[in-house]
Amino acid sequence: MSLPLLTRKKPSLEVKILAIGAGGLQRALTHEYVHDLIKMGKYKGGIFIGQPRHSSKAEALSQQGGLYHVVTFKVGGITGIKLIESVVGASALSTREGKEQFLEQVKNNLDLILVGVTEAGIKKGEIGMDILAETLSAYFGEHGPKSIISVMDTDNLKGNGEIVRDIQKEYAREKGSSPYLSWLENKVDFLDEMGDRVVPDPAAVPEAIKEEAKKRIGKEDHLITYTEKMPEQWSLVIRDAKGKLRVPFSELTHAGVIVTRGSINSYHNWKLRLLNSVHIPFITHLAQLSAYRKINAAANDPVIKEYLRTVVCGNARIVEKDIPIQGENAAKYALSFVKRISELEDDPVRVNINHTLKLRERIAPTIISKHYTTASEEFKDKLAFALATVFRYLTAIKRDGDSYLGKDDLEATYRFTDANPTIPELLMGARRQDKGQIENKIKQIFEDFSLWTPPGSKQKIDLSGNEDCLRRVIGFYQRMIGGEKALDILRK
Repeated sequence: MSLPLLTRKKPSLEVKILAIGAGGLQRALTHEYVHDLIKMGKYKGGIFIGQPRHSSKAEALSQQGGLYHVVTFKVGGITGIKLIESVVGASALSTREGKEQFLEQVKNNLDLILVGVTEAGIKKGEIGMDILAETLSAYFGEHGPKSIISVMDTDNLKGNGEIVRDIQKEYAREKGSSPYLSWLENKVDFLDEMGDRVVPDPAAVPEAIKEEAKKRIGKEDHLITYTEKMPEQWSLVIRDAKGKLRVPFSELTHAGVIVTRGSINSYHNWKLRLLNSVHIPFITHLAQLSAYRKINAAANDPVIKEYLRTVVCGNARIVEKDIPIQGENAAKYALSFVKRISELEDDPVRVNINHTLKLRERIAPTIISKHYTTASEEFKDKLAFALATVFRYLTAIKRDGDSYLGKDDLEATYRFTDANPTIPELLMGARRQDKGQIENKIKQIFEDFSLWTPPGSKQKIDLSGNEDCLRRVIGFYQRMIGGEKALDILRK
């Protein structure tokens, strides 16, 4: 029996926020929080979404009047269903009409532009940054040099506000407009942001959960967003250095939201190095190589569970020494994420993208930390095993256009890409090489500062100073390339 389509009449909210990107994290984080502020009577603005590529989400949002449900679940069942009403319109930016409709919204007095594209899309020439440049230019043209607006990237690149600002200033210099560049520098606040909520690939959500959600909602919702319950700690951290953000996210402190004028680097570093590292490098590549289709299934494997506790807690001890946050426990914070991924069905393939970038952001700081030497031998081995597992995953048997083909430990073929192809190119064919050649390849990876130096850093960073870690990684990688399965190595 077909269900009636979820829809509503044109909402009365004026567009006050533009969102570039229609992804699940935005829908289950910033858009839900704006909804909460509206329901609390703290905010009266709606969100208009522009979908940069394709059109399916924009079309669904238009058909449904911007409505959609957030369904929280864990292994065993649904824990909550919430109707989100903060979105008031959407268009596809890949069409001329859709882009015109999106840019038409700059006539409103906007408070915020959200950018929700992946790490690979945060660079000049990518569609998300192109659209942001057009939007800011149009807003300046409409409202003039005295207008004020905030921009917030909702992907988790460290220093994301500064990165987006520098990209937009580069566009402005190309335009040759001094007034516009001055406006960007003085009137547009590019906010640093850190967000945390796991939103799995809908394909990884169990059919029983989907059927139950459909039954309980009672209407056809093409944009149901499946996720975990909102994290209790630091779900959204925003640096509003000038105190001009007009969306009052600071009213949501009870929900784990922090808005501060000070640096959020400590929070961001903890998120990247303690939570995100659990995914990469600690479990998702291991899960995929071991033919686990769901991350939670891998996390509940007794062998992997014990390994995770060792490597996560050992890493936490180093991070806590590198970046102490008063009153906070790094191991407790990291283990909370292990528990979260153990309870939520998700696909490792979805997580395993931008491998090199994630290694640089998440685990390179631990490898080069002065506190590495104080760690236990067991942790050092498990850390090296994790890194070797990623390199094993990135060892292709051949290239196919812009992507690579590899074989897992059960000889099944998988396809992968990496925004930085240096490691896959270097390791391709390693299976046919002797131990000396393999050792040189891993040394090259450790020594290549272009892989490990963050954008804008004045100091060139590489991993070669940690000879102990290099030696251990080489040993594990050679065993894997020699035919040993990653899980078998863990068991030993």
